[in-house]
Amino acid sequence: MKRYMIESALRFVAAVGICFGVLLSAPTFAQTAIQSQDANVAGIVAEVSECKRADGVLSVRMRLRNTSAGEVTVYLIDKNNYDSYYVTAGNKKYFVLRDTENKPLAPQADGGGVSVTIAKGGQYVWWSKYPAPPNDVKKVGYYTPITPPFDNVPITD
Repeated sequence: MKRYMIESALRFVAAVGICFGVLLSAPTFAQTAIQSQDANVAGIVAEVSECKRADGVLSVRMRLRNTSAGEVTVYLIDKNNYDSYYVTAGNKKYFVLRDTENKPLAPQADGGGVSVTIAKGGQYVWWSKYPAPPNDVKKVGYYTPITPPFDNVPITD
């Protein structure tokens, strides 16, 4: 009887472990692209996946997907050119916010630059934060040095 109980308990633990492992390995669903276009880098598709306003800050996420046959290196920041990533609303430009130490609220440059190597079929998410335009503004333009402009990107409040 004791051996049967131990074997039953072990089977239960194994079954729970297998179920938990399957759940952890299940693919996560990526955010749907708001807008998508080819980047100025061969084999890379850029997708704005978030443009959200909260507490006076506009958060933007841009997913870069590698659709080429091999890995691709993308140079996102060169010589700390964070101001080449900006949002427009009306006739005003909104540049990347900076913290109290003057560091951009975006991926940090290592030695003045940010580059990523994206594997075939892989992706990378660039994020940046901007001063939010007024609440009556419902769409913005998003400009980057690696893509054509994203026009009329809807803001989520």
